[in-house]
This record gives sequence, C-alpha cells and structure tokens, in this order.
Amino acid sequence: MSNLKRKSIARTSLIRTLIFSALILLGGLQFDAYNQAQLAVVLILFIGVLSITLLTGISGQLSLGQGALMAVGGYSTALLMINYKLSLWVAIPLSIISSAIAGLLLGVAAARLRGPYLAGTTLVIALAIPTIANRFMSVFKGDEGLQVDVGYPPQWFSSLFGEPTYEQWQLYVALPFAAVALFFASNILLSRTGRMWRSIRDHESAASLAGVNFARQKIYVFVISSTFAGLSGALYGLRGLVGPSVYPVSLSLLLLTAAVLGGIRSIAGAFIGTVIVVFLPDWIELILGNFELSEQVSNYLPALISSLLLILTVVINPAGVAGAKLHKHK
Repeated sequence: MSNLKRKSIARTSLIRTLIFSALILLGGLQFDAYNQAQLAVVLILFIGVLSITLLTGISGQLSLGQGALMAVGGYSTALLMINYKLSLWVAIPLSIISSAIAGLLLGVAAARLRGPYLAGTTLVIALAIPTIANRFMSVFKGDEGLQVDVGYPPQWFSSLFGEPTYEQWQLYVALPFAAVALFFASNILLSRTGRMWRSIRDHESAASLAGVNFARQKIYVFVISSTFAGLSGALYGLRGLVGPSVYPVSLSLLLLTAAVLGGIRSIAGAFIGTVIVVFLPDWIELILGNFELSEQVSNYLPALISSLLLILTVVINPAGVAGAKLHKHK
C-alpha cells in the first residue's frame, strides 16, 4: 500500500474519531448524572463490541468468550492499581498487554479450530472465570472480587476544566480510550489487513491461493480483538468491582447481541447496537410505566425483548440497523 493511501486512511479515521468525540461530549453535557453514567457504559461496551466486529464480523471467527478476555483486562488493571498503586492511566495500557498475550494463546488454538469447535472452546474459557477466581482466592478474592473504581480527577484537570461530577469523570475517562479504539478499528477496516481478514471470512481456500497466510492472520486477529476486549474489560471493572459477577457468560452474549442488532460488519453498527442494549431497559420502563407489572416480569422483560429483537434481526435483516441503512442508500 502506498504512503499516500495510508495517509488517506489515517486522515479518514481521524476525522471520524474527532466527530465521534465531539458528539459524545456535546451529548454528555445535555444529560443528567444517571444518563452520563449510562453513556460511559456505552463507550466502554462499544470497545468490546468492536472486538466482536473485528473478530466475527470482519474475519468470520466466532467467539463466545470475549467476556473472559474482558476479565483478563479487568483483573490485570485492578491488581496493578491495588498491589502496585499505579494510576489507571498506567495500569490500563499494561493490562492491554496481558489481554494481548491471552489473545495470542487463544489465537494459536483458534488457528486449528473453526465454526462450533472454536465457539465451544471460547465458551469454556468464559465459564472457567468463577473457578479460577475461587481457586486463587488470595489473589482474586473469589466471588467477593476486588474493589476498585475510576476515582476522582487530578487537581490539574479540575483547575483547567472545573470540578466534574463522578459520573462526568467516568465519561471523560472512557471517551479517550473509546476514541483511540475507534481510530484503530477504522484504520484496520480500511487497510490491506482488513481486506485480508474479509477474504478469510468469505473463502479461506481462495484467500490461501491469493497468498494470504490465514493461520497467521487468525492469530493476528485474535490478538487485536483481545486488546480491544481487554481495554473494555479494564474500563468496565473501574465502575467499582472486578469479580466473576461482573464478567459472566451473559456479558459475552450481550456484546454479540449488540453487534448483531447494530450490524456485525460495521463500526457504526457496533455503536448503534451498544446504545440499544444499554438504553433498552430504560426505554421499556418508559413505555410500560403506566402498566402495572409484577417485579419479576419487569426484571426479565428487557432480556426477553432483546432476545426477540435478536431473533427478528437475524431472520428479517441479518445486516442489522447500520447494514439496512447502507443497503437502502445503495
């Protein structure tokens, strides 16, 4: 790829990232504290959904264990902050390295597996989190977990921008990491690497004949995807607790649901899907607020509606919300 083409891709990705960051900041200023915290969760999970977009949507590798990779990032960050008193700005980048190593090990296995065998392997890893946490109780504190949070802004930040609320600070911490993730994901999708991954997804044999080393690329995509998942998990744990209850198997399914609803092959779809799964419970409560429903029904209704939306999306519009919009404009 020529230098001119690389610069064009980088420029396009940068413009997208700046527009995204500006819109999030403007939106956050209009929200109350509760919705600011929700928007921070959207940004955090958006990074995790991007890992699904790259791994499954672009390269065609199905994983049900992204929650486990998020746990690697979350536990690494918590241990670094608690045991070594590192700031989150140092601990999170270091935790990404540990997630990348986990992705490398998983990628080596993935290079020999495909389809349901790969999905099953990653699911087993996700199921193993509580066992590992309880087996090494002195380190991971079992089901009790590790107490860690995003803290409060440093003095220099408050002096320059004023004293933010705790929810605003959560949003401000998540935004730069989400922006960096968006920039790199956009670069990958527009680059030669993204085209190679798509060729592997569409036809491995044809990609091999075209000179693509699909085994090496599978390992590569798992490493990259794991860094995204680890970053998401690190930020997700900073909401207050890092433990098995924070990274259940359902978290992996939530990321996959968001990716499918929004459009699993689209970055815009990743964000749209994340917004849907995070805000859906509130939307349901707003719509059904006038109905007298039992607490049990109210608690399970968001999950039920999410499942129905997922089924309808797969049956009626597999391309998701963003995919449908792109198809309409063609």
